[in-house]
Amino acid sequence: MSSFAMFLLDGGVDVEVAVDFAGLPTFLSEESARYSCGEYVYQISAGKGVLGKRWNLMVNAMDPNMQGQPLYPLGRMEIEPVEEDMSHIKIPPRIEQNVLGEDAADWDGKLFASFVSQLLNSLHSRGLIDLPGVLPTR
Repeated sequence: MSSFAMFLLDGGVDVEVAVDFAGLPTFLSEESARYSCGEYVYQISAGKGVLGKRWNLMVNAMDPNMQGQPLYPLGRMEIEPVEEDMSHIKIPPRIEQNVLGEDAADWDGKLFASFVSQLLNSLHSRGLIDLPGVLPTR
């Protein structure tokens, strides 16, 4: 994992995007369905939330070649509405991540860092955030 990816995970990510809050979980699920790292693909599942106010979404990895395999929880992201057609996406720093009772630092950081980089690249390619360039994903 690159030192920049570690920096992202250690510091967390906090962005606002021009996507309606109600459609953001679907948007994130559809976008992340195209992401991969090695043999793993990603799946986002709903965690705790308050309808219309806030959602915690779990980021999971799975090997699509192994049917029936459980998902590997990697981390979480929080989404909240900012105003009409604007939403806030936050990926807490690794130290604050708690995935099913496990410290997120114990999970494969490479997979989660790749997901975060691919997410930011997707948001950038759609013109939803500004980045100086494409982030490395491996």
